Amino acid sequence: MTEGQVFEKDLIEKVRAYLLFKRYLNPSLIDFIDQTQSYDYIPEVTRIAEDLGIHASTVWKFMNSLSKKGLEFRGVPNIEGLGAVEISLFFNTYIHYEEVFKPLLREYAPIIPRGTYLKYIVPSANVDQYLNVILDQLGREPSNIIKAPYVVIGKPNMRKHYDVSSRTIVVEWEDLYRMIISLPKESIPRTSHRKKLDAIDLFIIRKLEVTPFNSLRRITELLNKEMSPVTPVNYIRVLRHYRNHIEGRELIRGVRINPLPLYPVDTVPITLIFEGHPTELLRVVRVLTSHPYFPEGDMGNGPSSIIEGFLPMDELIELGEFMERLRVEGIVRSWNAKLLDFTNYRKLALPVKPFLTPPEELPKLDEGDIMSEVIESRPVIPSLQEVLGKGRTN
Repeated sequence: MTEGQVFEKDLIEKVRAYLLFKRYLNPSLIDFIDQTQSYDYIPEVTRIAEDLGIHASTVWKFMNSLSKKGLEFRGVPNIEGLGAVEISLFFNTYIHYEEVFKPLLREYAPIIPRGTYLKYIVPSANVDQYLNVILDQLGREPSNIIKAPYVVIGKPNMRKHYDVSSRTIVVEWEDLYRMIISLPKESIPRTSHRKKLDAIDLFIIRKLEVTPFNSLRRITELLNKEMSPVTPVNYIRVLRHYRNHIEGRELIRGVRINPLPLYPVDTVPITLIFEGHPTELLRVVRVLTSHPYFPEGDMGNGPSSIIEGFLPMDELIELGEFMERLRVEGIVRSWNAKLLDFTNYRKLALPVKPFLTPPEELPKLDEGDIMSEVIESRPVIPSLQEVLGKGRTN
């Protein structure tokens, strides 16, 4: 290898290192993230600025800085308030994404070494009817089904769990254990009956989940473009729906940062399935979902619950020891973990038309009606070969 080739290789490695670690956070951004996540509604920029003691233009600068790092806020839909239940299905066979029944699909990932994990969101009024249609269309029997009427979507405490000096998310398992033990026990909140939502309501919630700081005027434009209503919907109508049906009923529980771009390259998605008394399981879910590695927990309608996680390879053994400790101490009765394929992991935005469609009509929906929109997947990082190919000039 010539001296020029050595120089080129070193330069490429430095470029790749920059691409891998450019997404680090500084203390100001961390404070901004935690403050923005602290509200139980989508805050106005002026409110965030006032509470942080900064100018509104600085808030937008923080937003742009996070966006450049690949970090985006997501809206937190109130699943119970929507009158919905999340259903997790586990299969022992591999199902390609193109073969999956798409209406009402929420998440997809192959299970390692062999299997498939699917999550659907269905109206709570007739869960079993929807589930029967989904299973019939999949043409396979799942090894496990968990129906979750109560969903805990975490708002990660970045100040506590992100180390600025090492530019990494840290996991203090002993600290998490103490937090679970000290957290007061509480019952799973009961869901109250909600008035029926229409397509406009669901479309607004869908767009606010993807981009919570999107303007309602922009959402009005997208609604008319994507839904193609017979009579165009005007801004005043969208505003009325938002204030009366969404904000008034607290159907958005604020915002959360999507931390996927901060995860190390060797991160593995996992699904923890554990059983025990619901009040104990709720403590575990609430504590773990305050950490960036555990974005969501589903409380089943029986003794089973689920936590979705993303962990570096070197933390998997620690996770096993942590869960086993919870079992020995009687906090959980049993547990197991499913490793998922990050390369093909997908989370989709809230469905609109499928959610309003009777179960028997779901198979008749076409791709345009389904409007599948992936909002989370593995962050794309160029390989060394790609960087090398793009960096050469002949």
